[in-house]
Amino acid sequence: MHPSSILSYYPTYSVLDEVISQGNYDTLNLYFDLKNNLQSLYMEHTIRNIIDSTTKSGITDSSIFSSIISFIAFHKMYARKRQIKINIYIFFESGTSFFHTNIRKKYKISRRIDDLYGLEREKRELFFTVMHKNLILAERACNSLPGVKLFRMNHLEADFIPYYLISRNLVNTNENTGHIVYSNDHDLLQCLTAGEHVYVFQKAFKTKRLVKSGEALYRSFKVKTTKSDELLPLAMSVIGDTGDDVDGIKGVGPKRALDMMDSLIQLTGGMDLLYDNIMTKQPIFDISRVKTPNKYLNKVITEEENNKLISDNLKLVSFELLSRYLDDPGSIEMVKLREYVNKINDDKTFSLIEPLREAINKLNVVIQEEDLTTIYFGYL
Repeated sequence: MHPSSILSYYPTYSVLDEVISQGNYDTLNLYFDLKNNLQSLYMEHTIRNIIDSTTKSGITDSSIFSSIISFIAFHKMYARKRQIKINIYIFFESGTSFFHTNIRKKYKISRRIDDLYGLEREKRELFFTVMHKNLILAERACNSLPGVKLFRMNHLEADFIPYYLISRNLVNTNENTGHIVYSNDHDLLQCLTAGEHVYVFQKAFKTKRLVKSGEALYRSFKVKTTKSDELLPLAMSVIGDTGDDVDGIKGVGPKRALDMMDSLIQLTGGMDLLYDNIMTKQPIFDISRVKTPNKYLNKVITEEENNKLISDNLKLVSFELLSRYLDDPGSIEMVKLREYVNKINDDKTFSLIEPLREAINKLNVVIQEEDLTTIYFGYL
């Protein structure tokens, strides 16, 4: 299969040029939500082609890995033509997130039930085995490439990685660097509040667009508002997220939720204090601050008092909260994950092109020769 038929989440040069023109940047940091970007991977014809290729040849199909390499090469070629520097950060998770399921067992439970178009069990297992081998290969190879980092978060959601890297200044955040997050997942719009010069690139069918600061709530809920992007996690905690099996307040949709945001901020004392109180297990609402709550606001208050719904939902959806738990880990698992992120991010070494090419060839992996050369341009 052609690499672009699996990983088709490509921007046009004009989209990337638009970002550069916004800030006159000489460096772009790109953050790829890998599983979200691999949208075509879960289409029936792709799955069957991968299974058939592996079965007939007896060799693990490597088109997923090849598509990732081609995707990186496309952006490296763009940087070469525009004479800018480009850094690429790829992220995905493996296994169920212990952090999230410990808060609510049904988190993303609907995603765990998939018969893959009615394929028999043996073929389903083969597909997932092939995918796993490709992703492990990608992890090893990408972290051997110049200017590329890949984070595979084991048993933890990986979506917060761009937010964490930018907000904690673990990447270059000077005014000459623009940051673009590639994802259709509206959760990733939280990254717009991670720092300055952050954009989100979304691609769905023929639509390609940049989401900029101030647009997170509208792009998430399609409700016009002038409220701050930082309220996105709070709004999500009230509305819920059906895609992730996060229940919200019954009868409260996006418009009602956004209408009550000012009152909720009054109740909490602001987002920072709200997060502080959740971290220290203190009550998040001070009802004395709002004299006459309406029935919907009362429902929010009651659900929090009785079930900790808002607090727990924020733990499930907020990148800032997850980042704080990584800053101050309360378990050995979180300590290890923080060490892993720092180790990958701090490692500035990369493999020479010839040993890497030989290793890839020994694994019978087919990639475009010019892709590898493009990726190493300027480092040879």
